[in-house]
Amino acid sequence: MAGKIIKKKYSGSFTVEMALLSGVWLLVIFSSLFLIIGTYSRVRDTAALAEASAYGSASAVYKTGDGVQAAAQRLRNQGNYFSVTGSKREITASFSHTVKLPFRNLRWQQNEVLKSKVIRPVLFIEKVEKARNVIEAVKAP
Repeated sequence: MAGKIIKKKYSGSFTVEMALLSGVWLLVIFSSLFLIIGTYSRVRDTAALAEASAYGSASAVYKTGDGVQAAAQRLRNQGNYFSVTGSKREITASFSHTVKLPFRNLRWQQNEVLKSKVIRPVLFIEKVEKARNVIEAVKAP
């Protein structure tokens, strides 16, 4: 009998360990999903802002076009948390909304502001040519 090894059976110990770890795994899975959904929402909304502000500034290049109105019209179908302001020289588009998780009232507030300058190429080229002429006139004597 001295050479025999006695093994004790711990039945159910694996079940108890998994019960303790399952809460941690669920927390990791659901927090990852929340992060993915929130990041996707922010990327989608920022892309819509960039498109609208670029479209508005391109529309404002023509003197007959209103860039702010064109950008606002582009964002009209996206949601009511977008806003567009600006002038003839700059278009400012922004959004502010909250991604909500139906657990313990978790929220992720997302804000973004994008500005797009209205550059009229003909006027810009004329200013560069005038600056070159002034520099040449100063260097000439």
